[in-house]
Amino acid sequence: MHVIRGRERGPTLLVQGAVHGTEPTGTVGILQFLRGVDPARVRGTVIAVPALNRAGFECGERFNPIDGKDISRLFPGNPRGSLSDQLAHVYFHEVIAKADVMLDLHAAWKGHERYVVFTAEHDAANLTPIEAARRKLIVAFGTDAAFFPPDTFGTNRAEDAIAGAGVVFLQPEMGGGSGWFANGDAVTRDIARGIRNVMRAMGMLDDAFEWDSRCCTIYNACVVFWKPPVDGLFIRRGGRGATVPAGATYGTIQDPYTGRVLAEVTNERDAVVLPSGQDWPTMGTTTVGILGVVDRVEERDPARVQVTF
Repeated sequence: MHVIRGRERGPTLLVQGAVHGTEPTGTVGILQFLRGVDPARVRGTVIAVPALNRAGFECGERFNPIDGKDISRLFPGNPRGSLSDQLAHVYFHEVIAKADVMLDLHAAWKGHERYVVFTAEHDAANLTPIEAARRKLIVAFGTDAAFFPPDTFGTNRAEDAIAGAGVVFLQPEMGGGSGWFANGDAVTRDIARGIRNVMRAMGMLDDAFEWDSRCCTIYNACVVFWKPPVDGLFIRRGGRGATVPAGATYGTIQDPYTGRVLAEVTNERDAVVLPSGQDWPTMGTTTVGILGVVDRVEERDPARVQVTF
């Protein structure tokens, strides 16, 4: 754990990577950020944890290999549970609860992603203070796209616990895939850039924002494709950003030895491909794609993304 204490008082930002051990882009981006930050120019405190799931990171496994649990789903943890539960308990109370904002950096497993994921708002017309602050920080991070998955993966009590502690939580998905380092320099540079942008929005840095473009498109991730009950090669017909009309085939699962089509995945409404999902060998129960429709387009303005703590 790295703690940067600024010269002036201010809010606290927590940035963490590799809570899923097979997602190293956040780790590299955090280390790149740490090499470039000057504490003399910072207001407040940055807590940086490059690899939270250390056992999974060292063993090349998504979850904690000691007990097979996903630490990111366990907050606020349990001091009487297994190792992951205990780790989540200590980390939640000693680290997360001390932050004003938490950036949980993720990456795709087999694809290559670039967006921010956040929890659906309870009532868009009556935002809670945390939801209002999160709206600004999502735009401030700097990517062209963000999305929320309403009821996509069921309730996540960990996110509820983080919000209950008064912490603004967002989850950038940056890069990924087995060949991610082919363009890893750009990905990790932009992770470090995103951390600095969030600090600027929080009043922790005074220099200018660095953004992809003047707008950020927010999607409602309303279409989720779960893999049909057959295994094989999943061949999609459109990658991230492609529009798939209602009734069109999004992808097929093929027998890897004969090429025979075993199943088709058909779209149910006009939508845009968000995370591209699993590729090639697709086994077991998993999503093979998430599509969405535009909820709103946020224009970026440095004055409008400022958040006060």
